[in-house]
Amino acid sequence: MNFLLQFIAQYATEGIFLAGIVTAILLVGNGLQLSSKKSRIADALEQKNKKYTYINNFKDFEETEEDDEKTRTKPDAIREYENEFNKVCSWHNVWIQFIPIFPLLGILGTVAGLMLELQSNDIAGMMSSLDVAMGTTVLGLVFAIILKFVEAIFPSRIIYEVEVMLNNYDKKRSLAELSQNIQNQ
Repeated sequence: MNFLLQFIAQYATEGIFLAGIVTAILLVGNGLQLSSKKSRIADALEQKNKKYTYINNFKDFEETEEDDEKTRTKPDAIREYENEFNKVCSWHNVWIQFIPIFPLLGILGTVAGLMLELQSNDIAGMMSSLDVAMGTTVLGLVFAIILKFVEAIFPSRIIYEVEVMLNNYDKKRSLAELSQNIQNQ
């Protein structure tokens, strides 16, 4: 048991710091992937046929949009993009499950430091153990707060925006199908 306490006391701070940096990198990388998938979905939902009209003896041109049903992205393609987005979202859900671990790692370091403090006979050993106890607690809480903040601002907002876009698309599609059914009757 003493070996485990010594090991935790010696490597807890570095372990929490390393785990925090890795988790932050994974969250930001996942957020960038989500952003890329969001752009792809947004482009597919807004795809229209662009028509170019030349003016000034073919030196300049004007761009106009024609909303042609034949050139729009098909619903199956949009669903495929949505499935790709959902796969990246599932990894996002995995990475955010690591955030609550940081306060627990801090508490583990605190308990190990306090237990070592009880076993210490000199003031220097007690101060060293107390330093481990308080340092791991602070570091665990700081990483939990920072990672939760990053997760709330970046990836979660993108996920919400894509959900809104796809819900609007589904509503428009349902209304268009209903309108077409009414016209056919």
